[in-house]
Amino acid sequence: MLDFKPISLDDRNNIEKYFNFLEEPFCDFSFGNLFFWSVVENTNIAFYGDFLFIRFSDEEYFYYAFPIGSGEIKNAINLILEDAKLNNKKIKFVCLNKNQTKILKENSEEKIIINKNRDAFDYIYSLEKLASLSGRKYHSKKNHFNSFKNKYNFKFELINEENIFQCISFAREWYSENEATSTLIREQKALECAFENYFKLNLIGAIIKVENKIIAFCVGEEMYNKNIFCTHFEKADYNFQGAYTAINKLFSEFLINNFKLVNREDDAGVEGLRKAKLSYHPEILLEKYYAEFEN
Repeated sequence: MLDFKPISLDDRNNIEKYFNFLEEPFCDFSFGNLFFWSVVENTNIAFYGDFLFIRFSDEEYFYYAFPIGSGEIKNAINLILEDAKLNNKKIKFVCLNKNQTKILKENSEEKIIINKNRDAFDYIYSLEKLASLSGRKYHSKKNHFNSFKNKYNFKFELINEENIFQCISFAREWYSENEATSTLIREQKALECAFENYFKLNLIGAIIKVENKIIAFCVGEEMYNKNIFCTHFEKADYNFQGAYTAINKLFSEFLINNFKLVNREDDAGVEGLRKAKLSYHPEILLEKYYAEFEN
């Protein structure tokens, strides 16, 4: 039987040692992402044998990640099925790669339905290209940045103990000025948790100031694959044309000293966000799948 418990900061070392078994650089499995999204996704973890189990939940479903680790995978899957049954919950496996869907099918006695989850695909970019914006494909982006640079007397800073509270205030103002959709409400709760634990989580972020006022910020962390950074949050004041392009480019210029790629997460099925992410020409659209049992 699996003994699930809420994720805590003290679990970091125990969790991250299992990340060596991950096959894909999914943004979902960085420690910071698991921790601050736990406030809205009811994230719980369990350790059993040589596996880490991750479970998210709502009123109807338990959502499980594929067991992370090594050992008898069929037994690990059966433990998950037992956990859902004991709690009288429907079950879905989420954040799966293609190989994991195959393993699930091979190790389940019940018929499993596999679905590709396009809304959850991660967008992974070359930091060199985002930093330079050179070439025909990035011509319009370069023009946006140059226009921003010529129009505003701005300052780029990393988030630190002196400016983080100003950054939090800007974020709250941004959310108050945008429609309070369920997605943004959840996102704000996760971001507040990220800011509250910013230094304990070793997050890295940056801001742009104009006339000593923050007009853009981004926050992320190093992935378990040391060549990849993951940008979790990015917001800008729409009144400053080109601010999103500027924070993206300037932060990429900073990150390129230590990373080759950046995972800028998914588009959540939002049409405008998908268009914006595709306009930066990702190197990889990292596929994700989910699985459920046929009734």
